[in-house]
Amino acid sequence: MTVKGIGTRQRGIRIPVLSLLSSGLLLAALILFAYHLARYAQNRDLLQTDITVADIPVTGLTLQEAMATVEGVYNQPVVLEYRGNTILLNPAAIGFRVNTELLRSEVQSRLASTNNYWGDFWNYLWRRPSDPISIPLNASFREADLREFFLDLAARYDQPQSSAAFDLTTMSFGAGATGSKMDVETSIDLVRDALNRPNDRRVTLATRSEPASGASMNTLKQAITTYLAASGIANDGLTTVAGIQIIDLLTGEELSINSDVAFSAVSTIKIPIMLDTFWYNNSTLDVNIKWLQGASILCSSNSASNLLMQSNTDDNSMATGLRQTTNVAQTLGARNTFITANILVDPTAKPIVVDRPKTNPNPNFNTRADTWSQTTAEDMATLLQEIYDCAEYNSGLRAAFPDRYTQNECKQMIELMSGNIIGRLIELGVPEGTKIAHKNGWGGTSFSGANVGDAGIVYSPGRTYILSVYMWEAQANEEGLGTLKPWEAIEGISRIVYNYFNPQQPLSVARVPENPNGAIDCVMPDPNTPDKLDFNNINNGRFNPDGTLAEDACHAYPACK
Repeated sequence: MTVKGIGTRQRGIRIPVLSLLSSGLLLAALILFAYHLARYAQNRDLLQTDITVADIPVTGLTLQEAMATVEGVYNQPVVLEYRGNTILLNPAAIGFRVNTELLRSEVQSRLASTNNYWGDFWNYLWRRPSDPISIPLNASFREADLREFFLDLAARYDQPQSSAAFDLTTMSFGAGATGSKMDVETSIDLVRDALNRPNDRRVTLATRSEPASGASMNTLKQAITTYLAASGIANDGLTTVAGIQIIDLLTGEELSINSDVAFSAVSTIKIPIMLDTFWYNNSTLDVNIKWLQGASILCSSNSASNLLMQSNTDDNSMATGLRQTTNVAQTLGARNTFITANILVDPTAKPIVVDRPKTNPNPNFNTRADTWSQTTAEDMATLLQEIYDCAEYNSGLRAAFPDRYTQNECKQMIELMSGNIIGRLIELGVPEGTKIAHKNGWGGTSFSGANVGDAGIVYSPGRTYILSVYMWEAQANEEGLGTLKPWEAIEGISRIVYNYFNPQQPLSVARVPENPNGAIDCVMPDPNTPDKLDFNNINNGRFNPDGTLAEDACHAYPACK
């Protein structure tokens, strides 16, 4: 029996605090775990992984929301800047499309390969980052539509370069302006990059500078047309007609204005006569033939020209010479050129006439051309080019008649024609001292009208070129002479053409003719010393090195003043 009393210690009830605390903490942990597990499960359809699609973070979004976000960002307009203009490019306008289904499949595939429910939950609990996933953009657009869009922009906003313009006052061609054009291919690449990025979708389109273009043959043609109109040359076929052919002997470019119209050949027919002389004599021109040839070209002697045609035959027949001169010219390409009668010397003498060959000049203009001697600006330019190509390249005449011409003979023909100095027509349109190998002529009747022509090779600093010009006016006096207007027009055309080929050194001030009423007198060597006439140095016996008249030269042959 236990005795309880004073001094006896009573033992109380003991509460398991530690156990209760541990149980409480465990219960709380379980509750918290369950809460986060439920929350994690509730948000399991959200993208929990650190994921970017097309450079856009989509973590925490549903897959559908992620795709919609990507589409919304990439369908925003691209801002284009071009020559100070702002243009909005709607991606849909060029067929831009985000390939959503492919992106969705890629996201699902990548997530499936890394998906671990409890591992992801553990990372979720401890806020541990998961391995990031980055999926690039998959999109496309129609490049052809973008190119068409740019071409439309370029047509509206490009600044084209301009070519040199003709100044009627100075008769020269001023410098054109540079231009700016869109570089379409580079701009397409720039926009492609902008379409494939989610921000900074602003593009300054690429441009390229277009240098100012110089005057073209079309510019030159317009300049000549403008000048003729301003000079009162109607060029209508009723009162006046101009036939012009220009050949750039470097590039081969040609300019034609009524170049196939038939004109009276007048003394330019002496170029075919010269060709026939060298053809027939074949490197054996004796002193007498050389003198006749010099008189024909340098002084436009009709009698010398007739004697040449007669001498250039085996039967000493003028008729044969006429046919042969025409045949040589037409064989060389001058198909509308012919001479069918000896050149008029004695108005009372009966001419020797042969049959006229078939020709086909421009039928739209009637210049009342000489029945017996005709040509076109195109034909004379063709013959001059044949001579030039032979002299410079051993072709031309040599190709047509390899056994009849030599390259040296072609050089002699050019040297001979360069000694033809009249102080007017093509000569007056170029700076003094410019080498011109040419032949001119003028004449007419009160019935047929007045004619003047000049055809030559101009050796200018900027370019060597051929200018062949013929002018006809309906009115002429009893002597067959018209006004000086066609003469002055040819001189103006010559100046325009010279300035076209020499834009840096133009003839800015027109030259004043030594003889305002016509040409200056010709010069030949002393007829008593005909051997001084040198086709390799045409000034021999005619001019001193300083350009003054040689002491024994014959001025105004055959008068020899």
